Amino acid sequence: MELHDLAHTLDYGGGSRWVIEDEPLLGWARENSVPPASSQILALEEDIIPLRYLKNLFALSVAEQLHICRGRVFICGCGGLGGVLINLLARAGVGGITAADYDVFAPSNLNRQWLSDVRQLARPKVTTALERVAAINPFVELQALEVSVDSSNAKNLMRGVDLALDAMDNIEGRFVIAEAARRLGIPFIHAAVAGWWGQVSTFLPGSDVGLSSIYGERRLKDPAEDAVGVLGPAAAVVGSLQAFESLRILAGRQPSYVNRLLYFDGESGIMEFLPL
Repeated sequence: MELHDLAHTLDYGGGSRWVIEDEPLLGWARENSVPPASSQILALEEDIIPLRYLKNLFALSVAEQLHICRGRVFICGCGGLGGVLINLLARAGVGGITAADYDVFAPSNLNRQWLSDVRQLARPKVTTALERVAAINPFVELQALEVSVDSSNAKNLMRGVDLALDAMDNIEGRFVIAEAARRLGIPFIHAAVAGWWGQVSTFLPGSDVGLSSIYGERRLKDPAEDAVGVLGPAAAVVGSLQAFESLRILAGRQPSYVNRLLYFDGESGIMEFLPL
C-alpha cells in the first residue's frame, strides 16, 4: 500500500493539504520494515504532512519541516535546560536525538526539570528521557547515554550529529563539548541559567569566537551561582530560546545568536544582546 492511500486531504491555511495520522504511518512503517523516523521523512518527501506537524505550518515550510525531521542533535544534560530541549525538539520532529547524562533525579530537581516528577525520583534521567520521547513522538529516535561526557569520549559520542547543545551545569564541561563540536565541524549552542537569569550564544565551526569570550580563563563555577538556585521559568525560557535557535539551524535558516550573547533577566523582564 502506498502512503497516499493512507493519507487524506484537509483544508488548512486557505488551501488543501495531504495529511497522515500517526497510526496509519506507524502501521505502514512496520509493514514495510521502515524505521518510524524514516517513515515521516518519506511522507514529507511526497508532500504528505504528518498531522502532528500541521501546526508547524506556515511558520515552517514543508521543506524546512523535512530538514528538521532529517536532523540529528546531541544534547549534553537532561536536567533543567535538557528537559526543555528534549521535549520541544521531539515535538518539533527532530529525527534523531542523542541525550547524555549520568545523573538521577532528586527532589531538588522538581522545581524546574520538565522530565522530573515524584515517580522519577532516583531514576536515571536518560531513562526517563527515553520513555518520555517515546510517549511524545514515536517518530523520533532517542539514543540515551548514561555516561559522563569528558574530553576522552565527547568527540565519539557526538559523531554523526548536525548540532551540539549545551545543557550542562558546569563550565569545564561546556568547553569540552564546544571543542568536540569544533573538531567535528558542527554548530554549538551554549546556554546557562541561574536564579532569574540566563544566556544563550551560538558558535559556528571555524569561528574565532568561542566560550572564552564569555568565561575568559575561568573553568569553575562561582559558588555564588549555586547559592541563587534556578527558577523554573528561567530554565523554560532559556531552553526555549535554545530550541528556537536549534530549529533555525536545522531548518536551514540563519542562526540568530552567532558572535553575540543573548542575556535574559527574568526579574526585570529585560532581554538584550551583548557582542562577543
